[in-house]
Amino acid sequence: MFLPSTSALLKKNYSLIFFFTVLISLKGFAQNNNGSVSGKISDPTTGEMIDFAGVAIFMQGSDDIIRSNTSSNGGIFKLTGLPYGKYGLRISYIGFEKQVVDDIEITAEHPDAYLGIIKLKKNSSSLNEVTISEKKAAVEFGADQITYNVSQSLQSEGSTATDILKNVPMVNVDINGNATIAGKRSTRIFIDGKPSDYMTSNIADLLNVLPSEAIEKIEVMTNPPVKYSADGEGIINIVLKKGYKVGLNGTLSLNGGTLGNYNINSYVAYRTKSLSLTSSYAFGESERSSTGSSLSDNFLADTNYYRNQYSSNNGLNFGHNIRESVNWDIDTTQNLRLTTNFNINKSNGASASDYYYLDENNIETSLRNQNNNNHNHSFNYVFDADYTWKIPGGDQLEASATYSGNSANTDRLAQSYTLDANGLPINGILPLNQTYGVYAAGRALQVKVDYDKPLGKSKNTADFGLSANIRTSDNNQVVQDFNFANQMYLQDLQLTNQFIYNEHIYGGYASLSIRTQKKWSFRIGGRSELTDINFNVSSLPDQYHIKPYINLFPNLSINKTFSNYTIGISYSGRIVRPSPNSLNPQVITNASNPNISFGNPNLAPAYTQQVDFSFSLFGKNWAFYPRIGIANTSHIIERITTPISSLAYQSTYDNLGTSSYNTINLYGNYHVAKKINVSGGATVGRIAYHSNNNSALNRNGITFQSKAGIQIDMPKQLAFESNLNYYTNSSAQGRSKGSLSSSFAIRKSVYKNKVRIRLTAINPTGQGSSTTFTQGQTFNRQDYYMQNNRNYSLSVSYNFTKVGRNTASKKQKKDVPPPEVSL
Repeated sequence: MFLPSTSALLKKNYSLIFFFTVLISLKGFAQNNNGSVSGKISDPTTGEMIDFAGVAIFMQGSDDIIRSNTSSNGGIFKLTGLPYGKYGLRISYIGFEKQVVDDIEITAEHPDAYLGIIKLKKNSSSLNEVTISEKKAAVEFGADQITYNVSQSLQSEGSTATDILKNVPMVNVDINGNATIAGKRSTRIFIDGKPSDYMTSNIADLLNVLPSEAIEKIEVMTNPPVKYSADGEGIINIVLKKGYKVGLNGTLSLNGGTLGNYNINSYVAYRTKSLSLTSSYAFGESERSSTGSSLSDNFLADTNYYRNQYSSNNGLNFGHNIRESVNWDIDTTQNLRLTTNFNINKSNGASASDYYYLDENNIETSLRNQNNNNHNHSFNYVFDADYTWKIPGGDQLEASATYSGNSANTDRLAQSYTLDANGLPINGILPLNQTYGVYAAGRALQVKVDYDKPLGKSKNTADFGLSANIRTSDNNQVVQDFNFANQMYLQDLQLTNQFIYNEHIYGGYASLSIRTQKKWSFRIGGRSELTDINFNVSSLPDQYHIKPYINLFPNLSINKTFSNYTIGISYSGRIVRPSPNSLNPQVITNASNPNISFGNPNLAPAYTQQVDFSFSLFGKNWAFYPRIGIANTSHIIERITTPISSLAYQSTYDNLGTSSYNTINLYGNYHVAKKINVSGGATVGRIAYHSNNNSALNRNGITFQSKAGIQIDMPKQLAFESNLNYYTNSSAQGRSKGSLSSSFAIRKSVYKNKVRIRLTAINPTGQGSSTTFTQGQTFNRQDYYMQNNRNYSLSVSYNFTKVGRNTASKKQKKDVPPPEVSL
């Protein structure tokens, strides 16, 4: 068992009981005499729901508008805070006739009037005209958030989340598939507002198989609101599709490339008036191959020596991802969404390394050869329930619970031998034949309650919430060495042990948002979190129990909107807690044995104070978004490498001291013509480290990231897209040399846009590579890594839509929403 028993939860986690008390009590006091009018707006021809339609309500017999709003989230509109009486509703949208619904009565017995689905009528003057509609912007810039609308990218079909993230502004994806926000030292990945590190043992594996067809948008939060966890300096939130179109619709895509990579992606959604079912499945297979080198200079008081390592590896990865979701509108005010996700990954690989040891005169003294065979398997599952209650008067209650589990098994066989300069065995050094296995499992429970309350008739709101995050992980490491004398494997007691980690984090927040008529907006909030962590290692006698600590994280934001530009400033306090891997004192032998790594159980959290200045300037065909970020971090956590002998290095983690990180972000886009759009920008940062304990770590560095892209809509249903990315980074012990990647894609749509064929070229002019320079007090090292990722792929996708039909009826039953209204 990885989770505490029910009795233990009740004794210790009092906040869980409080959540459900809040749920029950809120419904009792939130009722009032205010009424509401709601419904949905659709296109009569296609059946698709219409967003951004203007909706206004007025008293019967008067033209004075009382409330107004626009439809959103699948044509939904709702006007609240209405006194009892008779009303009329006016709806307007470009290309359609203005529609009016009369005789809407709100009473104490029936305070909520649901009008069903309202079908607009085409404007007769435009029936014979060709309508050209503006495409939704691919990138939307806000004061503290960047939104990337996936559907506007050519890679929105037949790709994965990793492919999409590579083109998102201010996001960098390294050669191993890990995504980070430019200018942030620590980034967390969320899926539908939930932290993904609680859902999977390896987020890079999940993103590499999550189909792009299932993704609606990606939100890059540089200053996350207080409703989200305070851990990490920024959040990348992947928002999945919910299935808003009425009827049956979906996508099936096949993708194959010259690297031996294949993807099968499918997404299906079915929606009735009150029920939505979505399902997605993805299978991915990919081959990988890479080469690398590590050249080190080691200088001691009395001598110098050198070690040069050359390696190669290859492997094969398989992955499956299945996601099922049910979205039920219980009535006009309540919604329930149930979601499950299953992810399976397997990989096999082999690597070979040669280590050349040279003396101070660069003369070879010995050679070590090592071969590794690896087998990895992981399984992740998530069960998620979300409940939303739209309370009359505009208040809204959201409650969610997520239970997840994961397992990951790694098996490796390492064999090595050491020879002298003449190629002969060295006396006293036996060959190594070692089996290494790590069998890890984890489970997590997350519970959240959020309450949003409008303040009067203005757009001001107050938000409150509580959360509990509980997770447990079990990491069992088993190492066996072959005994050549006895001709059998014996367990290595120094390396074999079990690491069990328990984490409980409880949070609460409050936030106030104010908007003035002069287009000022203010947000002030605070979040408090209680952290309780304990862990133990089987080979050590005592359990590590970190004293529970409470933190308060303020969050402030001020923005002003003018006619063609906006300005803003934000401040937030953030925390970076040590990860289980960085705390785990288990000694881990790397694939590049004899190097070792281990965690530091004495790590303290890192705290960051960050200020961002934002400025948005836009014209008719262009927009420019400069930002300045200032971040100061105390107790910064970094990985430190040091030599432990003439043969090996060790890596561990430490709280180095403080760092300051100042960045300038410049991004923009320009519509050269109606069907040509270019975008791009760069992030330049300067980081400075200061350590009182180790003056060698007092250094400065520059980070740089740039992106450029172009999209062209061509005649005959052709489209072209190209993206270029460049990235370089710095750390406390060195820096990385710049890495350049590129992609080019052309797409042809046929059969009335139902079939799309796409040709893509990834890095056609070079391979993906990275060079890292590391400096210590007694060594310098240069690591070079090149991955074979030049790839040419063909993708074919099929889109289908079957619009549902509903019979109109004017008869309205008590407590049952009326059917759709056709005007």
